[in-house]
Amino acid sequence: MLSDNLSIAKKIYKRKKHIFASTLIAMVMGLLYTFMVKPVYTSMAYVYPSSLATYGQESQTEQLLQFLESTEIQLYLIHQLNLAKHYQIDTTKENHLQKLKYILDEKIKISKTKYESVEIKADDFNADTAKLLVNSVVNGVNWLIEKEHKEKYSETVKNSLIYLEHKKHQVDSTQNLLNELNKKYEYLNVGIQLKDVVKNQYKMQSGGSNNSLTDFINMSEQLKGIENENKGKSLSELFTSINNYSLQYGKLTTYFEDQVKGWTQANDDYQKNVFEYNRKINFVAMASVPLKPLTPSWPKRWVVMFVCGIAVFILSCIYFVYIDNLKQAYAKITEE
Repeated sequence: MLSDNLSIAKKIYKRKKHIFASTLIAMVMGLLYTFMVKPVYTSMAYVYPSSLATYGQESQTEQLLQFLESTEIQLYLIHQLNLAKHYQIDTTKENHLQKLKYILDEKIKISKTKYESVEIKADDFNADTAKLLVNSVVNGVNWLIEKEHKEKYSETVKNSLIYLEHKKHQVDSTQNLLNELNKKYEYLNVGIQLKDVVKNQYKMQSGGSNNSLTDFINMSEQLKGIENENKGKSLSELFTSINNYSLQYGKLTTYFEDQVKGWTQANDDYQKNVFEYNRKINFVAMASVPLKPLTPSWPKRWVVMFVCGIAVFILSCIYFVYIDNLKQAYAKITEE
């Protein structure tokens, strides 16, 4: 085994000039290649999810990744940045979208970091486009999440509006009943003053008050005012009407107030849902904004030269050892 290794080393040393020349040529060619190939510029950003609702056991970062890797984001980039023109793709061909999606899969890399953030990295032969791709990905995911947010709250707004209309119908119906009573029984059109009289009358009938002389005097003065406001109606007639219908009117008024409170609450809910629907928010927070790259990320000239040199050096060693072995084998055969 040792003799075989020594034999190989001797053959390599014997061919050192050839191997060195081949390695040097490969490094020079690798260097020339770096000047001929289009440079690649890389821009990146680190983002965090913001204002995302959680569903199931997925974290907000995992949800954000799903949005970022969706087809809708690719289509958003294709149309917003006119990438077909930028990458010289013929849009008259049926498979042009597939080609553009494949290019974006190669040029845009999205990954989760150990800090629960998301790294967005974009490569392009144009430094401005590389930065623009990253920015557009962030804008696109905000647009996509906002669209789904609006679709979600659209249903909520519709349902809350239906409920608001229902409560409004109840209020209007009760108001119509009160208006009919006002029209039928003229004593009811005195408003707040009559309401107090009705309450006092109801309390006195039900024993809810002490029935003091002051209460009777106050109610008497109120009734006189009502009689003056309702000419043609005697006090006894008004009192009889109050006595007969005060309980009904009081219950209906209480019911009307409850319905108004319900409508107010429904209107507040509706306004909140409309506000939430129209609210403009960013669902992605940037921890590190993308910058325009000043130097290309590829090709790295010294890396290319080193890789080319090492590769050709190894191949040259294998080749010349193999050639020498063939020559030795051929010499043995010819000697025999």
